[in-house]
Order: sequence, then structure tokens, then C-alpha cells
Amino acid sequence: MATSSSSVVLDDFPTCENAFAEIERLVLSGVHPDRIRLRHNERALYWVCNNSMLHSDGPDVATVTRRLDAHVALVSLLLERGADPNKAAGRGATPLSTTCRDFIFGPTAQALEKLRLLLAAGANPRLTKDSPICTAIGLREMRGEVFNSAFEQDADSAEMALIFQAVDALLQAGASIEAMDHRQMYTPVLMAAYMGSAPLLRFLAERGANVHVVNPTGSNALMYAAGDVDGLKASRGGFSTTWHRLGDPVAATRLLLEWGLDPAAANERGRTPLTLALNAGNEDVAMALAEALSAQGKLLKADVRRFKGTAFEEQAAALGTTGRTSKPPRKQPKPEGVAQAASWARARQELNHPEAWKRPAWFCEFNKALFEHLASDPHPAIPSQRLYADSTDTMRTLRLSKTKDWISRSGVVTVQPDVLNWNTLRISYSQLDGDDLACREEIVMSMSPEQKPSVGAVADVVGQMSARYFKLPG
Repeated sequence: MATSSSSVVLDDFPTCENAFAEIERLVLSGVHPDRIRLRHNERALYWVCNNSMLHSDGPDVATVTRRLDAHVALVSLLLERGADPNKAAGRGATPLSTTCRDFIFGPTAQALEKLRLLLAAGANPRLTKDSPICTAIGLREMRGEVFNSAFEQDADSAEMALIFQAVDALLQAGASIEAMDHRQMYTPVLMAAYMGSAPLLRFLAERGANVHVVNPTGSNALMYAAGDVDGLKASRGGFSTTWHRLGDPVAATRLLLEWGLDPAAANERGRTPLTLALNAGNEDVAMALAEALSAQGKLLKADVRRFKGTAFEEQAAALGTTGRTSKPPRKQPKPEGVAQAASWARARQELNHPEAWKRPAWFCEFNKALFEHLASDPHPAIPSQRLYADSTDTMRTLRLSKTKDWISRSGVVTVQPDVLNWNTLRISYSQLDGDDLACREEIVMSMSPEQKPSVGAVADVVGQMSARYFKLPG
């Protein structure tokens, strides 16, 4: 254990029981909870609220139950002794946000009690990076990753009830039922549709959620129930972010149709719910949509032909179709460069956010200077109006790519420091190869607070890699 005038830093402990006991001893001896820090300099309340360490050593069920109870008791003690429930451990990572993750895999009564303790102590649900309702429902940290076993068809109804109680508690504390995640992909309703959960859709609608909501690219809940709205495809470099069928999407689709959602609506990519369902192999969902389109006189002959060879071929052939044989023209895409410019603006916000990591200060300043230099088009192969930018705060990483999703066959140029020793800067090009994000080239530059590489030198390396691999037309 190390001490300073401002904080008490605890070393790792063999078990969480040892850590709990030491935190409790310090607090009862008069140390303010916010002065106690563990591991990566996390404040005690945030560390305790993260229940992942309860399972880290593979305990049996009885041990987990004891730990969950001790967990809640320690959270209660820390709050009673003045721990700030809104202190962030990183950008938007609060005790409340990490507690909401408890509801994704096997929600428990203890998780609900912990959530209520935090809210009663003044935890603000509008200070988290993502909507805490989205997190409790099943929003995970990878791009596009949504899952919650409580909304599977054979799930324990008691687990779903715990999540509903958690959402109600968050709503009563001021959380927005319409808030989107920070990537602008989901609201709770869109997540419920994605997971194919009619019970969750009904629950949200009863609490005033807008079931006709669309995301910024025009995708509605019917599209999320049908298939791969965001084009996550079959693999994302080995990450489990791929779209996959959950719950009962047919029941969710029929419910959304009852509520008046338009089965013929198209998003900015020209995709309709029927197109998405057929592309995803959700033929039963596609059949429900085809029936709705036929009833409205909007089913095309081309749509019916897509059922050929499926179990629904005869059923689809019997539906009435419109006289048109082709789909209407797609909406005009956004002007070239608009989406890219927006990605640079988001990356800049990440870098300059008041709660962004500021350690070590010398590298954070270097990182910002490098970003602004790259944004100024210093190299003909790095045109900010043609490339997408991405910034990851916790790893201090900058990425440039030709596509909005940098995990792709066209690849990504990455600038990433060694976040353990801060003595090297790695500039690399990687691309999707099967299920792996394979590194094709890497250049390592030495650095230190006294001898940082020049911003111009790093930009030149980035430009050379971009020219070699992106091959943007002039």
C-alpha cells in the first residue's frame, strides 16, 4: 500500500475478500472513500461497483453469493462515508455505468439494490457516456455489440423483471428513455427490436418511448428487428460485434407492424426491412413483412422472386403484388466528405473532452498536436475530407481508414503508444483477413517526455503508409 498527501493507493490483493476488508478498514479508520484508489488509479467506489472481479478466480456459487452480499454492503458503507457517486474513472465511466453492466449477464437482486443505493445517493444517470438504460438492457462496449440473455426466448422471466425494475429506477432518477448511445446507433426501442424482444418493446412503449424512432441514417425499429442494419457483416476482426438473431424477431416484427411502422420504409442506404430480413436469412421475418406489404399494395414482384428456393416460396407467390417491377430510386446520398468530416469532429471531441484521460500529460498534448496536424491535410495521402478518423481515449489511439468502420478489408492506419511504459509509438497498417485484423506493416518510434518524436515526422510515416495501402484516387 502506497500513501500520499492526497490519496491511498492499494496494491492488488489475492482475493476480492482481501481488498474489501482493506477498503472497509481504511474507511472505518477515517480515510475518505474518494482518497482510496486501486489498480489503474480507480477510486474505490468505482472499483467496488465493478463486479467482474467477483468472478475472476472462478469461485463456486456459494462464494459468489457471499461476495455479492458483501459487495452491496461495502457500496453502502462507501456512500454513507461520503463517496461521490458521480466521480468518473475515465471518460464517462461512473459507478452507475459499471453497475448497469451487471444486468447484461445474469442480473441479480444485489445488482438492483446496488443501483438503487447509487441513485439514492445522487448518482446522475445523464452523466454516463452512454444511456444507462441502454447499458442495462444490453449495450456493450464494442461497436454494434448488443446482447442480453434475459431477452432470449427461453430466458428466466425473473431476470427480465429485474431489468425492468432497474429501468424504472433509472427513469425515476431522470434518465431519458429516448437517449441514443454515443455512437448514435441505438435507443432503447431500437435495441429491443434488435434483440427481437416483444416484452421489452411493450414495456418501453408503456413508459412513453417513441416506437417510430429512427437513427441518424433513417433506420427504424422494423429494420433493426429484421437484420444487419449497420452492415456489421459476418465478422469484425474476431470481435463479437456481429449481428445475430436473438429472441423472437417474428413476434417483435408483428408487434411493430401493429403499431403502424411502415414496412416499405427505406434508410439512407436504400435498405428496407424486407431486404434486411432476406439478406440475414430471417425468412420467417421476411414473410411477415411481405404479408404486410401485400396488404398495403406495396409488395413488388421482385420481392416475391427473392423467396424462390426458401420454405416460404409458395406462400409468397400467393400474395398480391403491385404492378411495379422495380424499387423506387435510392435517396440521394450525403455530399462527399460530410461523413468523413463528422468523424474528425467526433474524434476531436473525444480528445478534448473534459473527462478524457490526461495522463501522462506530455503524451496527451503530443497526441492532440498530432491530430490537429493530420487534420490540416499535411500530406496528399491524408486528405481529411476522404478519410475517416477515430480516437480511442483509454488507449490514446488514433486511426485513419477509408471506410466508416475501420475494421475492414481496406484496412486502417493506427498510431498507438505503449500505454504501459510510454517509451514507444507504433504506427501500423492492418486489414481484415478472414476473422483476424492482420498487421501488414509496423514502424516503431522511440519516445520519452524529454525526446518526443516530431509531429511532422510521425505525420510523414502516416502519410507514407496511407499512400501505400489506401491508394486514394487523385
